[in-house]
Formats: sequence, structure tokens, C-alpha cells
Amino acid sequence: MRGVTPVLAALARRFRLPRLPRNEAAPLGLLLLALASVFAFGGDRSQFYRPSIHDSTSIHTLTLATNLSAEHRFLGFFRHKLDEDGEPQYANLYNRFPVGSYALVKLAILPFGDDFPRQIGAARLLMLAFFAAAAVLAYLALARLLGDRRIALAATLLAFSSYYLLHYGDIVSAEIGSNLFGMMLVFHGMAAFAQEGRFRQLLFRTAVAVPLGWHVLGLIGPFALLGDAAGAGRARRDGGGLGAIAAAAARGRHMAYGAFSVLCAALVLGFNLGGEYLAFGGEVPLSGLPSFDSILRRTGQTGETLGYYGADWPAFLRGQFGAIGGGAIPFAAVDLLGLPLAQPYYDLWPPPDEARRFAALGAAVFAACLAGLRWLPHRALFAALLLAGWGWALPFRGEAVLHEFEGVFHVGAALVLWALALLGL
Repeated sequence: MRGVTPVLAALARRFRLPRLPRNEAAPLGLLLLALASVFAFGGDRSQFYRPSIHDSTSIHTLTLATNLSAEHRFLGFFRHKLDEDGEPQYANLYNRFPVGSYALVKLAILPFGDDFPRQIGAARLLMLAFFAAAAVLAYLALARLLGDRRIALAATLLAFSSYYLLHYGDIVSAEIGSNLFGMMLVFHGMAAFAQEGRFRQLLFRTAVAVPLGWHVLGLIGPFALLGDAAGAGRARRDGGGLGAIAAAAARGRHMAYGAFSVLCAALVLGFNLGGEYLAFGGEVPLSGLPSFDSILRRTGQTGETLGYYGADWPAFLRGQFGAIGGGAIPFAAVDLLGLPLAQPYYDLWPPPDEARRFAALGAAVFAACLAGLRWLPHRALFAALLLAGWGWALPFRGEAVLHEFEGVFHVGAALVLWALALLGL
């Protein structure tokens, strides 16, 4: 540990963490050691077929990343064919997702040519790198906000040891690893902003995170709204009228930050849909683009359903609370106690007893976290973290049954839970 202590100490100073009396780098070193074990003992990274969604999702993402090129206007397509004039005709377009994650996957697999096992290994290592970076950023943010590295370390290890994160941490997907990293990158930026008013770095982090995935918007939305509400609440307590309260909310940086985030998302989506529009020769209206139609259907704007049982509110809520309950239990404890895996069970009816138990546990965890926010510093920020998983799931609840792996984005609930428990509240 002595050899790396100066480096870790310099890193801690760079992020302006509060000091501990002894060996300030030790908790970060322990976290990195735990994350290294995930790389070392996580199994054969070139092993492709697994008894889960790993296989189909991984090959799908690798195909989209392989096809990504300037020649095809950086379209995210699964396959294409040439028409009679030699022009490409695209099928299975996925331009509703930001291009950044696919670009990084392509960079990771480029050195290995057509060696598929090595491509799989490189892509999975990239996903694990995102997982590890997300855990480090979560720790650094908690250390800032709680002022105790030991509590931050323990809460991070417990939250990132759930079934969802350990099982899906290396799945090759543009919807998990890079999204989780982006969410924690922005969360750490929010902590720096809340403590020191560092607004520009938060804008920069957001501009980096949004092209990697949309899930960070589930964190940004509650943060912007709750921050504005806090400003309006102060104006109300000071005796201001309705106009003063509205003006206080409008003057807050949170509203400006929310507008900036929407602008970033619009630019990324505009780039994606613009390439798709050109690929169809500019002859298809916006509403006729496959990716735009997909967005409308998945948000329920067309009146159509995807045919998934998860579109029903009871099943959706059971799945979300089940993900929170399962994510609150470290996987080692699940295995040690002989509990069933904490899967959401969205599409099973009648739901099995395991689904009911995990949903009940998740509801209790969520309620306890809401009640405990009052004892946490910067509670609006912790509330946004707690709501981040919901912020993404609610608009797309019809897809819940298909994407069980999105339980990873309720990691915020586990972080809040363990922070409260370790603080003795």
C-alpha cells in the first residue's frame, strides 16, 4: 500500500475530499482492491453464451458497434442490404440511443480484427472499467457529502455488491455500463457543485455523460426540480409572494442546468435522427423515421402497446420495488442465506412468492430512505439519487418486462440506504 499511497493521496487532494486523521488513501485503496477482484475472478471474459440475457444483448451491441462508421453516417443499424441501384437499405435501426457508447465499444474491439472471442473479451473489460469507474465516483461523491471516507467506502461496497451490478456489470450493452458511469460522473459533479458552487465542471460532466446514455437524465431531472423547489421554499419562508417564489426558482442555477441538459440531449438525438433522415434520402418525414416512431411507441404516445405485461401499473411497481429490494442485499448475503436471485419477475403472473417478498422489501427500503433524507446533508441531492431509477423507468414503463437489467439504476436507493444505516440513523 505504501507505493500507491502518494498517488491515491494526490487523487484525493485533486477531488478536494475531506481529510481523515490517518492514512487518507487507505479506503480508496481498499475499494480499488475490491474492484480488481471483480476483474480477476469474474470468469472467462471470452465466454459468450451464458444462461441469461448476456448472449443476445452482447451480440446485438457488438453488431451495432461494428457497423458504426462515417460511411453509414454513424447509424446504429443491425443489418442492411443493397437495392437495385446499389444504395444501402437499413433494417433494425437503433438511433434512439446515443452514439457515444457504441463508438467506445468499437474503439475497444478495433485492434482485434475478426477475432470474435477477443472482441467479446475487450468489450466486457470495457464494461467492467465503466463499472469500476462508477463505483469509484460514487465513493468519492459520498466521501465529499458525508465527510467520512470509511462510511463512504462501506456504503459503496455494499451497494455495488448487489445481484444486478455483479451479474450485469460486464454485459456488453450501451444501456448499462456507460450509462451507470455517466450517472455517477454527474452525481460526483453535483456534489462538487453543492459544496463549492463549481457549476462549469457540472456542465462539462453532463456534456460528456449524455452522449453515453440517456439514463443520466433520470438523475438530472429530479436534481433540477428539487433544487429549484429549495430556492422557492427559501423565498416562501422569507415571506415572499407568489411572484417572488417563482422568480427565486427561475433565478436558480438548477433551472439553467436542467435547460442545458435538455439542450445536450436534443443535440445528441438530433445528430442521430439527422443521420437517419439522410439515410432515407431526406424523403421520410420525422414522424416516419423508425427510431422516432420507436421513441413514441415506447413512451406510449401512439396509443400502441409493446405487448408486455410490464405496461400494467401493478406489474411495473412490483418490478421496480423488487429491483430496489434485491439491490439492497449484497449478492454474497443472497448466496449465503440461500435466497432466490433478486430478479424483478415483471412478466410472471401470478407473481411468485419471491417477487412479492422482494417488492415488499423494496417498498420498505424506499420508504425508509425517504424518511431518512432529513438527516442527510444536501438532502435534495440524495433525494435525486434515490429517484434516479424512477426518473428513467416511469416514461418507459412499457419496456420494463424486457429490460430486467435496468435494476442497476436503482443503485441510488442502495447507496442512500447504506449511508443512512452506517451513519446510525
